[in-house]
Amino acid sequence: MITGIGSYFQTTQEFGANWLASNGELAPASLILAGQYTQAMFVSDRTTLLALIEDASAKADAARIIAGNRDTNKANLMTRGKQFRGVVAGTITEKQALEDLPPMPDFKENAALFLDVFRKMSRLWARINLAASSYGLSGPLLLQGGYPQDAFEEDVIQTGNWYEGAVNADELLGDARGKRDNAMKAIYERMKQYRALAPAALPANSPALANLPRLTPEPGTTPPGLVVTGQWDATLGKAVFDWPVSTFKNLDKLQVRGSTGTIYKSENEEVIADLAKDATHFETDWGLSAPGAKISVKVYVMATTGNENGGKAVKIVRPEV
Repeated sequence: MITGIGSYFQTTQEFGANWLASNGELAPASLILAGQYTQAMFVSDRTTLLALIEDASAKADAARIIAGNRDTNKANLMTRGKQFRGVVAGTITEKQALEDLPPMPDFKENAALFLDVFRKMSRLWARINLAASSYGLSGPLLLQGGYPQDAFEEDVIQTGNWYEGAVNADELLGDARGKRDNAMKAIYERMKQYRALAPAALPANSPALANLPRLTPEPGTTPPGLVVTGQWDATLGKAVFDWPVSTFKNLDKLQVRGSTGTIYKSENEEVIADLAKDATHFETDWGLSAPGAKISVKVYVMATTGNENGGKAVKIVRPEV
C-alpha cells in the first residue's frame, strides 16, 4: 500500500508480481489497461520511477550539503567580520576609516546585501594595509591566527560561489522532484486501474485476485502517533529527540524522517534512520551542519500491516553565530 514515497518500491513490486500472476491465469490472454498499457510497460515505468526517486534523494542530499557549506562559510565571515571591526575600532583612530567600517549584517540577510558588507570590509582592509604606517600599524593588519586580508577576500569569493551553488542545487532538486512526483502520480493511477480491472477479469476463485495488493491502508489499522520532544544540543552538536515507548501491539519498527525548513513537507521527506520498535531516543546532525540550519522531524510508528503514523513534526533550529 502507498503511505509515502518510500512505500512505492514495495507496493509497485507487489502490483507487478500480481499482474504477472494474473496474466499467467488468463494465458494466452492478459490484463491490459487503458491505452493498451501492459504489465511489461508497468515494470518499465516502475524501473524509471525508482531511478527518479533515487535521483531526487541524491539531489536533496547534494542541496543540503551545499547549503551547509554556504552557511558554514557565512558563519566564518561573520566571525572574521566581528574580529575586523574590533581590531579597527580598537587600534585605528583615523576618522574616515571608522566611518567606512560597515555594520555587521543579519545572518539571514539576502546574498547580495550579506556579501556586500564583507566586500566593503575587504576593500577597507586593503586600503589600511596600503598605508599601514599612516594608520599607526607596523605592518599589514592581521586577525586572530595571523589571518590576512587576502584570505578574507578569498573567503568572501568562496561564500559567493557557495551561494550560487546552493541556488543551482535547489533548481536541480526542484526539477528532480517534479519528475519524480509526476511519475508517482502516473503509476499510482495505473495501480488504481489494475485494482478496478482485476476483479472484473479474473474468476472468483483466482489466487491472484485473492492476493490483490492494497493501495490504501485498511480502516482502523493506523497506529497511534508518538509524542516526540526535541532540541538542539550544543555540546553534542546534534539534535536530540525523546519519546515514550510505543505500546502498539502490531508495531514493526520506528522510522525517523526529516524535511529541511521549519514546515514539514511529506512530499519532500527523507528517511534519516530506521530504529528498533522499543527505541525512545535519537540523535542526529542531519540537515544541521551549519549555524542557522532548520529542519522538521517526525518519528513514524510503522505497523506490521504496512500502516504508519508520523505524528506531529518537531522543529529544530541550530542557533546562528
